[in-house]
Amino acid sequence: MLRIGKLTDYATIIMTHLALSPGRVLSAAEVAEAVHLSVPTVSKLLKILAEFKLVCSLRGAEGGYKLAKPASEITLSDIVTAIEGNVAMTECCNHNNSCTLDALCHLKENWRTINNVILATLKNFTLTDLTRPLNLTTFRGVPIHLQA
Repeated sequence: MLRIGKLTDYATIIMTHLALSPGRVLSAAEVAEAVHLSVPTVSKLLKILAEFKLVCSLRGAEGGYKLAKPASEITLSDIVTAIEGNVAMTECCNHNNSCTLDALCHLKENWRTINNVILATLKNFTLTDLTRPLNLTTFRGVPIHLQA
C-alpha cells in the first residue's frame, strides 16, 4: 500500500489550520488544541516546517508560528518533501539510486515516469486547495475519477 506517513498527514492538517488563520501568529499549544494533536508532535512538525521555510516562527510573548508565504504559494509537494524527503516511488526514482537491479531493469524508466506524474500532481495542489473540499470532477483541466 502506498501511503504518506502519519507525521506528513499531521503536517498537512497543521498547515491547513494556519492557512485558515492568515496573518495570525499561533502558538504550538494553540495549534495543537485546534487540530487535536499533542503539543510535542505539533512542536516537532512546526520546527521541521520552519527549517523548510514553510512557516516562520516569531519569538517573545506574542510569538508563535504563521505561514512563511501565502497558502496559494505552498504546494502539497512542499509539505510532503519537508516531512518525508524526496518523492521516490521506487529505489530507481531516488537520487542516490542504490538499486542492485538498475543495470538489468527494464521498468525503471516507467517507474520514473509514474514518479514524475505523482510529483507533478503534488506540486499542482496548493495549501489553498486543501482548505476546501476537493470533490471536483476536474482539477485545473485534469479529469478526476472519484471512487465511491
